[in-house]
Order: sequence, then structure tokens, then C-alpha cells
Amino acid sequence: MGLIISGFLGDLINVISNSAGKFSAARDISAAQGYFAGGNYLQALDEYKKALGKIQPSDKKLLAQVKNNMALCVFQTALDNKDVKGMKDSLPMFEESLSLYKEAGDTESIKQVERNISEVKRQVKGF
Repeated sequence: MGLIISGFLGDLINVISNSAGKFSAARDISAAQGYFAGGNYLQALDEYKKALGKIQPSDKKLLAQVKNNMALCVFQTALDNKDVKGMKDSLPMFEESLSLYKEAGDTESIKQVERNISEVKRQVKGF
């Protein structure tokens, strides 16, 4: 499968250096990535949701990363359960992430999310 989780290492360093409130978001994101890596997508989704509420609206790139990864959690859970509706439900989240990356001018991440969207559509067609 060609889905790509957005990376956070450099962003976590920036977040941690900016404020204590952002440190809390970074901690949630780190926990989410651990759950995701372990295949616990629902727990990862919960952690990403907690982090989302702590990210400033002006931080488009970090918001886009979290939304991309939330969409991956929704998609992967649906794929594991052969839930086509759930797979389709991930698409608006991916689209929101794509829009934010476009606002941030992050060309490489735009390509990654576009690949994720294509993969979701390919999987949906296969069911």
C-alpha cells in the first residue's frame, strides 16, 4: 500500500521550542505516532484529535500533518474492517489536509497527500 504518514520530527522540535502549550500537542502527536506504528489506529486517532485542539490555526503545516494522519487512521481502520463507507469517510479529511498544505506552499507534502487520496480511491474501487 502506498499511504504515507506525515513526519513530525522537525516540527516537534519547533513546537517544543515555542511554548509549553505546544509541548502538550507534541506529546499527543508523539503518542499518536506510537499507536499508529503499533497498528492501534483508533487510539492514534484519539491522540491526534487531542493534539488538533492544541494547534494554532496559523500553523497550517502542522494542522495539515495531523489531519493527514487522522485520515490515515480512519482509512486504515476501515480497510482492516473492509468498510468501504469508512474508507470514503477518510477522503474529506485528506482533502482538508491537502488544502492546508497548499495554503502553506508545501509542494512535497501536497504530492504525498495526493498519493494518499489516489490510494484510497484505488482501494474503494477494489471493493
